[in-house]
Amino acid sequence: MTHVIAMAGRLRLLAFVTLVAAGFGGADIPAAAAQPAQGVFYDCDMRPNKRNDFWISTKIGIVLLDSGAVVVSDGVTLAYGLGTAKGALLRDTEREIRVSWRLEGGLRQRDDREVILPTAEYTATISKPSNRITVRGKLPGHRDRFSGRGQCTPRVG
Repeated sequence: MTHVIAMAGRLRLLAFVTLVAAGFGGADIPAAAAQPAQGVFYDCDMRPNKRNDFWISTKIGIVLLDSGAVVVSDGVTLAYGLGTAKGALLRDTEREIRVSWRLEGGLRQRDDREVILPTAEYTATISKPSNRITVRGKLPGHRDRFSGRGQCTPRVG
């Protein structure tokens, strides 16, 4: 049953990020836009190590719009109840793209109880020639760092 719930969450994530990439939703896309926003959607399959399995999702979607806006969605943004996180484009060269995003911590309602989630900061680097991704994250004020690697499939729209 847990596997079915996890798969449903991944499909929801993929559907949402696909809609954002197509220009049908998201905070940085005007609702009255006559044409869909253009950009690249990176559909990334990650391999987190066992101690990173909550902080690095097995599926990450990164949308880079031509306007320079960045939208990120993964299992962690869903667990935080956000769905997506607004990111920042740090670097865009011929060889790589680097983006960052931050998930604000605080008190959240999960199921029938309240939980406190820490603030988390992430940086992702995608190699343009190979489409390989490395994601690094940290919890500010804590020593622990976490990371994962994976492979992305870029989709232009």
